[in-house]
Amino acid sequence: MDADGSVRREGMVGVVCALERELGGLRERVVGRRSVAGLELLEVGDGVLAVVSGVGKVRAAAAAATLLAAGVDRALLVVGVCGALRRGLVPGDLVHCTRAVQADLAVVEDREFEADANLLASWREVAGGEAGWFVTADRPVLNPWRRARLARAFLGPCVADMETAAVAAVAARAEIPWAALRCVSDHAGFGAQRAFRRHFVALAGQAADTLPKWIDGLRLPGSPPTPPPPRTP
Repeated sequence: MDADGSVRREGMVGVVCALERELGGLRERVVGRRSVAGLELLEVGDGVLAVVSGVGKVRAAAAAATLLAAGVDRALLVVGVCGALRRGLVPGDLVHCTRAVQADLAVVEDREFEADANLLASWREVAGGEAGWFVTADRPVLNPWRRARLARAFLGPCVADMETAAVAAVAARAEIPWAALRCVSDHAGFGAQRAFRRHFVALAGQAADTLPKWIDGLRLPGSPPTPPPPRTP
C-alpha cells in the first residue's frame, strides 16, 4: 500500500492484438517503447505492456510468449474484432470469451482453453456485452457452410477469430490468467470481407477502449484487499 493509502498494483498485464488499429485509444497512452525479439513492446501507463502481434496463431503465440518473457505475470488479455457465427450478433456487439478453441487442430485433446472466471466477470461489469465461444482458426470464415458447421459445434454465442486460442494456450502453459474481448465487425460467410472493410476502422478499437477503466480496478486472487473508505466524524 502506498503512503497515501492507495493500493499499489502488483504484477504486469499484457495486451495482445493483431492489428494496430485494434489498440484503439491505448495508442495515445503509450509512454515508452522497446524492441524484444523483433516485436515492439508498448508501455501503456503503469504496469501494462501491449504488443501488435500481426494476424494469425503463430504470430499471436510468439507475441504472448514475448510478453511473458518481458515480465508480464498478472494477466494476458486479447482485444480486437471478430466475425459473428450466429445471426443474433451484429457489427458493434462486444463479445467476451468464455472458452477459446483451436478449431483447425486435428486432435481433440488440449485444444480448448477456459478464460479466467474472475477476469471475465470483472471485465463484463465494465464493458457489458455477450459471452461465448471464440473459435480460432488459420483462415477467416468466408462461406456460410463453414459458418454453419462451426456454429453447430458450439452452444450459445460464438465468434470466429485468428489469435485468441493461441494466446490462451501460451497463458495456460505458463499458468497466467487470461481473458479476451472482441467487437463483431462482420458476419462470417458470404460478404464477410466487404463488411470487415466497411466496419473495421470504426470498430477496431472498441474492445481496447474498455481496458483503462477496467485495469484500474482489476483484482485477481492474492491481490491485497481494498482498504475501506475513511470514516467521516
